[in-house]
Amino acid sequence: MKKIFLTIAIAFAVISCEDATEITQPSEFNAGIAFQSVEDVKSGIFQIYGSANVTTGISFTSHFTDECALGSSGNQGSTTHRLQLNPTDGFATGLWSSYNSVIRNANILFIGAQEVTPADAAEQALYDEALGENHALRAYAYSQLLAYFSQDLSDGSSLATPIFDNVPGSSFAPRRNTVDEVVAKINDDLTQAETLLTSAGTAYTNDFVSIQFIRALRARVAAYVGDYATATSSANNVLAQFSLPTSANEASYREVWQDVAGAGTNNEVIFKFNNTLTNGNNIGSIYNTNNSTAAGSPLYEVSRNLYQTLEDNSTSNGDIRRNVFIDASSTIVADYDNDPNPLFNDRLVVDKYPGDPALPGLTGGLTNDQKVFRTAEMHFILAEAAAEANQLSNVATQIKIVRDARYTTPAPLPTYASATEAWADILLERKIELAFEGHRYIDMKRLGTLANQNYDRNETDCSLYPSAECDLSVTDFRARALPIPLNEIQGNPGITQNSGY
Repeated sequence: MKKIFLTIAIAFAVISCEDATEITQPSEFNAGIAFQSVEDVKSGIFQIYGSANVTTGISFTSHFTDECALGSSGNQGSTTHRLQLNPTDGFATGLWSSYNSVIRNANILFIGAQEVTPADAAEQALYDEALGENHALRAYAYSQLLAYFSQDLSDGSSLATPIFDNVPGSSFAPRRNTVDEVVAKINDDLTQAETLLTSAGTAYTNDFVSIQFIRALRARVAAYVGDYATATSSANNVLAQFSLPTSANEASYREVWQDVAGAGTNNEVIFKFNNTLTNGNNIGSIYNTNNSTAAGSPLYEVSRNLYQTLEDNSTSNGDIRRNVFIDASSTIVADYDNDPNPLFNDRLVVDKYPGDPALPGLTGGLTNDQKVFRTAEMHFILAEAAAEANQLSNVATQIKIVRDARYTTPAPLPTYASATEAWADILLERKIELAFEGHRYIDMKRLGTLANQNYDRNETDCSLYPSAECDLSVTDFRARALPIPLNEIQGNPGITQNSGY
């Protein structure tokens, strides 16, 4: 198996190189050699999972938005954390290159798979499954590029990201396709993926692409662009098989983040990238140097405003997320705003990624699976659809479902005097529930204006680093879209930069 993975990895590199140089050597290691069997195609899909399993979006969101503050070991923090966002930003470059690489690698796999003919029904099912996964993961990559780089998700004619079905060579200089065009490409991939996985009879598992993955991604993308009819039907299809608990159980919810298998995890996590000691990313290292404790040299901590919301919810309703998201070793300064040394005295340690107890050593203490689609998000999507239709009581119902799963003392059904209030409550609950999962930047971009909300950093948090700014309006160009990276601008005269950069 190791030899197969190595062979396919070489093929990905060589096929890409072949396209770039357009030179064919007599002894060239090409797709026909790399992909000789259905097993080779199926093994190749793991390369796509590996390239799609990146946490750059989580890192960027925690640095840039108001969900994190500087930790005691963070020095001055990244320039992104200080709201200095420009075309040389490492996060923007990483997101652009990573997800375009996923698309390129998926295209290579499709090319290689054409060299293989399944011998029987069993091989056909395996072949269809691999291609279905490939379509779905390519759609996921496009969805990430769409979310971060499109300047206006609500405008179908707004520029998004280039679409390509080939293996780009060195002279490839694409223009940006529109939001509508990218969404159509995503939906086409998802339709093909669902057909192939259905044909293959692919069983559900939250570690691999499934029909549920496809429906969750379809719901998310539809919500991104305001297609709430599609978002509603897709989210409801997912929720036919997943449900949140009707009452809060801290131990069960904690197991979700410790990657402990059980009813809680199975019902809460629709899909995750399975990170191990040798595969994937150490998400905990985004926030902590050694481990998720006050003694683990925190780099970035829970922002004071987010902490206060969790603390207030815990006091009034027993919100279990307060203890699950913030490590018990945290040191809380009561009079934070007047503390003489808040950076070192007040430590609010991010514990959403506490390390996998099944994995040994320092790396294991920073390693958790990346939760990509969760059941709670589907309820938020239904709440958005209700808010868009001005069905405020339905918004309240969906928000209460999530809160009932997290509050040991249930809160009454919320009431909203206007759609703006409903959007604000959706945005607030998403900020809490989905914190440190890479949603906040995209959520503020999509919903901030509807909710009449801007980024809101605590003033003392802002004093911890030299920054000319603290709060940020959602109308600011930096909050609307990431910059197209400088190396893309310099190498591609056909690309258009986002406004403001």
